[in-house]
Amino acid sequence: MLRVAVIAFLVVCAPISSFAQTQPASSETPRPAALAAKPTAKKPARPPEAAAKSTRPADGGACQIGVIPIAGNLFLVETFGLIRFADTYARVAVDGWALDELVVARVRAAAPGMSVRRIPFTKEELAQHRKPVSIFDSDANIREFAQYVSRGMNCERYVVVHRHGASQPEFGIGISKRPFAKEATLFAMMYVRIYDGQTFRLIREAPALMTEDTFVERLLHSPLGGPSRQLDVAMFPDRPADAITNPVLRDGVRAMLTASLDKTLPALLAQ
Repeated sequence: MLRVAVIAFLVVCAPISSFAQTQPASSETPRPAALAAKPTAKKPARPPEAAAKSTRPADGGACQIGVIPIAGNLFLVETFGLIRFADTYARVAVDGWALDELVVARVRAAAPGMSVRRIPFTKEELAQHRKPVSIFDSDANIREFAQYVSRGMNCERYVVVHRHGASQPEFGIGISKRPFAKEATLFAMMYVRIYDGQTFRLIREAPALMTEDTFVERLLHSPLGGPSRQLDVAMFPDRPADAITNPVLRDGVRAMLTASLDKTLPALLAQ
C-alpha cells in the first residue's frame, strides 16, 4: 500500500515539475514569473576598462587629425542676482542640438584633404579626468584626458575643442540674465588645443572667436571673452528645460559655434 501511494504521488507531481522546467514561453503572451524557467546564471560584469575598449572603433587606416569635442551637448541657464548668493545655475542636456557633431564637422571643413577622425569617449571617462586645475600646469587635465581617450588611434595630431570661460561668470554654452536687464545674453565660448600625436606636446591653442583677438574687439564685441549675442529677455526660459525646444537658442548657439570655429581653426591647423 505504501509503494502504491508513493507511485501515485510521483505521477501527480511529475507533470508540474516537467512544465516548470521545460514548458516554452508563448510567443504571444509573456510567461508569468511563477512559471518562468530556472534563471540563467548571470555572466560576470566586464570591468569598466574592458567595456570602454569594446566600444572603441577599430583603427580604420591613416589618421591625420583626431578630434575630441567636449561641447558636451550641455546648455547652462544662469540667473545672476544683486549679490552672488542669489545666483542660480541649471544644466540642461541638449543632445538634439548635435553640438559635438558640429565641432567635428567644422574641423573637417577647416582641414580639406586630410583624414579626420572623431575620438569617442564616455561621460564616465570625462568625469574621471575632471580634476582641479593646477596653477603650475593649467593644460595638464586636458592633455591627460586627450592622451587617455586617444590610446590606440595613432593620429598625427589631436584637436581638443572644449568649453571655456574668461573674466565673467558665464562659462561654455548657455544663456544668462542679470537683474533688471531688458536683454539676456546667449553665449558659446569654446577653446581649441592642438597636440602632437606622438608626444602630446601642446602645439597651438586659442579661444574660438568670431572677431579679431584685439583689446578693442574684445571690449566691443566679446565682453565675455568669447562669442555672445544679446536677445530679448523674453527668450530667457521660464524653466531650464524649456531651452531644449527653443529654436532661437539652438540656432543662435550653432551659428556662433560655426562662425567662431571657422575663423579660428584654419590658422591653428595650418602646417
